[in-house]
Amino acid sequence: MMQEYEIREFTIGDLDDVYSLVQETIDASYPAFYPPAAVKAFSQYHSPVQIKLDAEEGYTVILRIDGRIIGTGTLSGTSIKRVFIHPSCQGKGYGRLVIAILEKKAMTHGTSILDLAASLGSQQFYDSLGYRGDIQEFIPVGNGEKLFFYPMTKTLKDTAN
Repeated sequence: MMQEYEIREFTIGDLDDVYSLVQETIDASYPAFYPPAAVKAFSQYHSPVQIKLDAEEGYTVILRIDGRIIGTGTLSGTSIKRVFIHPSCQGKGYGRLVIAILEKKAMTHGTSILDLAASLGSQQFYDSLGYRGDIQEFIPVGNGEKLFFYPMTKTLKDTAN
């Protein structure tokens, strides 16, 4: 069950808290699905510089409960990126809420197809939201280890009509 929340657009003052949220979530969730070199690659990719750049070039939202950022997500062109919900708040509908807001924003800009790269741990979640993609791809991350992911897409439907 969702608690009372606030959702708003990211501001630069949120950068440190968003970075901490992303890193905490990676540290808590990704080792169950990925080898150490892949977890490290995720952590390095989701740097403060990249978070700031994506927010400047796209549309990033943050989700707060009791003044604490517990979720974030970014829409960049036709791509959804960096959707993270704090591990203690997962499974309560917050991820669906963030995705719905990003999808609505995409539709206001005339976007009809969204894409994303789902991690091994999030593929089932995105599948439940109507995203499709069954082909697993990977990026080599060193030491013979690979970072596997699923490229997924969804055709948006205008629910206002």
